[in-house]
Amino acid sequence: MPYVADHEVIAPQGATLDEIAARNGPPPFRVPLIASQAIRVVLWGWPAGHATVPHRHPRAEEMFHVLAGRAVFTFAGNPERTAGPGSVLVAPRGVAHAIRVVGDEPFLMLVAVAPNEDATDETIEPADLAG
Repeated sequence: MPYVADHEVIAPQGATLDEIAARNGPPPFRVPLIASQAIRVVLWGWPAGHATVPHRHPRAEEMFHVLAGRAVFTFAGNPERTAGPGSVLVAPRGVAHAIRVVGDEPFLMLVAVAPNEDATDETIEPADLAG
């Protein structure tokens, strides 16, 4: 997930995540909610069937909180894990991971990445999930 500058944040004071998602219409969408040097938090909406390429973040931890829909999460060297609403998953720094939306429903999740660095080596890097 790319760096988020503080001027890109929508400042959702008092808004619910459902309201923010509804304002963006059907997925796909990406809504930056928090941006500081320490952390970035983004609301992601993906359509049914969406999949990320296997990748890793060499300098950041990534946390996923599933709000709606279902997705299969794969972390290097581990079995696939299907996650639905309420699930919380973590991709530790440098660990390859991929996400694939399953079912017919759109997928909504809150993603936190720390630190939030604007560094060339913090871009998403393609990775092998074999471990």
